[in-house]
Amino acid sequence: MKRKLIVITLVAFTSVLGLYFGFTSGGSDSSSSSNSSNSTNSVKETEEPLQQPAPPDAYDVSIDGSVRYQTMDNFGASDAWSMDPLGKQWTEENKNRVADLLFSREKGIGLSAWRFNIGAGSIETDQTIIPDPWRRAEAFKMSETGDYDWSKQSGQQWFLQAAKDRGVDTLIAFVNSPPVWMTKNGHAQPDPDVGSTNLKEGYEDVFATFLIDVLEHFRREGLTFQYISPINEPTWDWNRAQQEGNRYNNEDMKRVILELYRQLKESSLDAQISAPDGVEITSLLDDEYYQMFAGGGQYTSGANSLGTGKYREYMKDLLGDPELKEAIGNKIASHSYWSDYSKSGDDRLGKLRELLDANMKKYDAEAKYWVSEYCILGDYGPGRDLGIDPALYMARTIHFDLTKANAAAWQWWTAVSKVNYKDGLIYTDFNEAGDEQNILTSKILWALGNYSKFIRPGAERIALTGLDEGAESELLGSAYVHEGEQTVTAVFVNDSEEDKRIRLSLKGIDKSRSIAVMESYITSAGRDLARGEDVTVRDDQAFEAVIPAKSIVSLIGRGADDSRK
Repeated sequence: MKRKLIVITLVAFTSVLGLYFGFTSGGSDSSSSSNSSNSTNSVKETEEPLQQPAPPDAYDVSIDGSVRYQTMDNFGASDAWSMDPLGKQWTEENKNRVADLLFSREKGIGLSAWRFNIGAGSIETDQTIIPDPWRRAEAFKMSETGDYDWSKQSGQQWFLQAAKDRGVDTLIAFVNSPPVWMTKNGHAQPDPDVGSTNLKEGYEDVFATFLIDVLEHFRREGLTFQYISPINEPTWDWNRAQQEGNRYNNEDMKRVILELYRQLKESSLDAQISAPDGVEITSLLDDEYYQMFAGGGQYTSGANSLGTGKYREYMKDLLGDPELKEAIGNKIASHSYWSDYSKSGDDRLGKLRELLDANMKKYDAEAKYWVSEYCILGDYGPGRDLGIDPALYMARTIHFDLTKANAAAWQWWTAVSKVNYKDGLIYTDFNEAGDEQNILTSKILWALGNYSKFIRPGAERIALTGLDEGAESELLGSAYVHEGEQTVTAVFVNDSEEDKRIRLSLKGIDKSRSIAVMESYITSAGRDLARGEDVTVRDDQAFEAVIPAKSIVSLIGRGADDSRK
């Protein structure tokens, strides 16, 4: 379902929270479609100015820094499948342009996490069953007795280094399938005959050793992975999937996680295990919570229909088991696919996420939830669209993941796409060597930047009141404080075709350190996080503003002693 929304991001400084008020750095003025050069085009300001007197029917919104929720870990994206061919075949100029757009806070959206796919070797074995070469991957080791070849996946390695060089401090290694020589059928995806999983029986220790070897190699190269995700979407059956993948029933999954954890403790690595990376929120729920959502029954999608074991209730079987809970660091990582809409009797944006949060708190109030993958699927997924509508649809999903599910991290699926689908931040028509290396930035990229650029790792979500937070609300809002960067960030989502006016007050602010002015950056049909007009803040720590229809607006503050000025 296509939704219309608007986002505003306010950044200020408050000494009551141990902070100052001031201003952070600015954003890009590039147009929504960029060619292979590094040039940046200014966009004319066509929207109504943000600052206008608010009429009596304006929304009265209050931010309270004394009420705190989850701490934010990161916003990120994945390198599958495109970064290897781009890294190998593109010019240095164009690779750097893409890296800047993804990772730089000055030239792009400043992602704070990057997911690196450890390939299974399908590029050599699966040309027939995975026909698209962009969905096949190399492997660092192609046989049980063979040596490691660290020159493999060189294109991905280029972007991994580029992420580190541009300040990305959370690197996550993830696996779609074990190397083909560890699989029952010799391929990087299962078939109906392999049983509950394609990993060879008794190969959990070999698989774990392979992953440890990969992490240790990259640490020696100065690229330390903070997280390792050994399993991706174990829920799905992955038969004839035309990409690398593998299923694991819950017992298979536990054996892999526990063996990897055992070897990690024996190593000198500090990496944490991220799991289970379930395909959708409903697969996580205990049966009793699933029944509260669906009105009965249990989760039956994916591999549950194969009769090869249980592929559901991940919170019960991971957080509910003290040994597994320790192994995964008291954190559940999952994907938000098919969870980005709200219908009568099927409220996935609101009710489903509230049940997810309640189910986690059943086991531990301090348990952490990550959205480790999302793009737009379902009826709205097909068709490349660089425009504002899918960007606003995504921003709505982010809002509910952060405010209803209390997600501490939010990661998009594939950073660069060549296909006719809503799965990319950046698009290209490049397919093989010799093709034009064009770079097309989507509004999804810039909308994610309204979060990733200003809500930095270590920020805490704080109270924002005065709005109806239901799934059908026209105006949504959330707020964050970052003591290290001395910022307060408020994000408003306007889910209507009309401009919305707000009167916003900041509670608990030391009035001797009040905000004077807020810089604005706008993402809309005509702007890509481009500089807009400043907004004046009164001495009483309040201001009035118009949020234009179908736009994303960031208001930025920086302290007088900010070294980044």
